[in-house]
Amino acid sequence: MKQLHIVLFFILMSLAACNNPEQTTQNNSSDIVMLNSDTPATFEQNSIPRIAQSYLDDQSNGISTYRAIHVNDQLFVAFNATPLKQATEQKVEKKVKNDLKTLTKINHIHVTSDQKFFMELTKLENEKLTKDETIKRLKKLEKLSKEQT
Repeated sequence: MKQLHIVLFFILMSLAACNNPEQTTQNNSSDIVMLNSDTPATFEQNSIPRIAQSYLDDQSNGISTYRAIHVNDQLFVAFNATPLKQATEQKVEKKVKNDLKTLTKINHIHVTSDQKFFMELTKLENEKLTKDETIKRLKKLEKLSKEQT
C-alpha cells in the first residue's frame, strides 16, 4: 500500500511539472527565440521577444512579413516591406532599428530588408541547430550583409 502511494505521488508530480505553463514559456536572454509574422505571441508579458513581436506585428510601421531571431542580447530582423513602403525600405530599416532599440534596450540590433537575409533566417528557423551553430551562422550572415558590392 505504501508503494502505491509513492508511485501515485510521483505520477502526480510529473503531471504537474509537465502542465506548468510558466516553465514552457519562460525565456532567458541566453536562449534562442525565433519570431515570424505567422506565430502568435506566447512569450512573457515584458520579455524582449514579446515587445519586438508586438512592434513588428503593428501594421503602421510598413512591414508586411518578417523573420527575427533573439539570441544573447542580440536581435536580428529581416522583413519584407508593404507595397507602399518598398521605395523607402532604407528609411523603414532605420526607423524599425531605432524604435526597437528604444523599446527593447538592446544595443546590438541588426535590421535589414535584404531578401537573402530573410531566406537565411527562414532556413535557420526550419533547421534544428545548436545554439553555438546558430550564433556562428548569424555572425557569418552579419559579416556578409556588411559587405558592399
